[in-house]
Amino acid sequence: MNAGDAVVLGRCPACGSEDSAPFGRSQTMTLCRCRRCSLAYSDPQPRGSVRLKYLHEYDLAEHFGAMGPRKRVLFERRLRRLPTPSSGRNRLCDVGCADGQFLELARSKGWQPFGVEMNPPAAARARAVGGTVFEGVFEEIEDLPWGTFDLVTSWDSLEHTPDPRGFAQRLVRLLAPGGILALTTLNRRSLAWLVFRMRWSMIVEDHFTYWDARSLRLLSESLGLRVIDIEIFGLGRDFVGVLDRWRARPNAAAQPPPRSAAGWDTSPTVLRVEDALNAVFRRIGGGVGIGMTLERREPRG
Repeated sequence: MNAGDAVVLGRCPACGSEDSAPFGRSQTMTLCRCRRCSLAYSDPQPRGSVRLKYLHEYDLAEHFGAMGPRKRVLFERRLRRLPTPSSGRNRLCDVGCADGQFLELARSKGWQPFGVEMNPPAAARARAVGGTVFEGVFEEIEDLPWGTFDLVTSWDSLEHTPDPRGFAQRLVRLLAPGGILALTTLNRRSLAWLVFRMRWSMIVEDHFTYWDARSLRLLSESLGLRVIDIEIFGLGRDFVGVLDRWRARPNAAAQPPPRSAAGWDTSPTVLRVEDALNAVFRRIGGGVGIGMTLERREPRG
């Protein structure tokens, strides 16, 4: 972290409370936990360098392109849990749409897709696959079709904003009355956190916040949203990486099979095992990710 880049918060970025407790420390990061809403967050935060990375240095299109088949599996699962489009109720906006793979899949299911993306290479790729993409930092764009979307999604983006409350308020502003918001983010109560602590691969400087069901519910309800569904899912790359390394070990009898476009992590057997694990995580927690499906309440007449 560049010392001149650090922004000291001194309060929870979700609820504003100044009552916090130490949560973890590494050579580059310090985490705090809000005693009021239970959100864990980094403090100080290297906001300037993270912004520079996503706007000028990082190629998200290349990053996600290498994992296209696996991302498709995840997006298909998420779409199955969401409402289906209907006549006059088919406008979707994916905030943090990256390379547009979800937009492309949603369009094939009947949605009219729009996206918001700050990373220039990713935004260009999303447009190339047919998405209508608003490029820029979501918290700063004003020229958006507010209040017009029947479904707003935000996959693994909430942890990347230093202003999660402002980010979430804007997600709500995009919704038409009765619209649905679906989002996913990191679960700070995951098995991966319990095992690896500050060595968890998700503890990085561009992840500003770490959520659990309570902190995410409190934020959502404070913005006038009704919780429809909560999902805890995923073993996490720290555990799956062990399998990757085992498969790639040197073998005198045969070379390890290359990781093809349809790798081992999209095989039917692996997906069945993963579905079983996710069913367990949904009941007892521990998954690496947490997702919520929420509804914007109709204003009382």
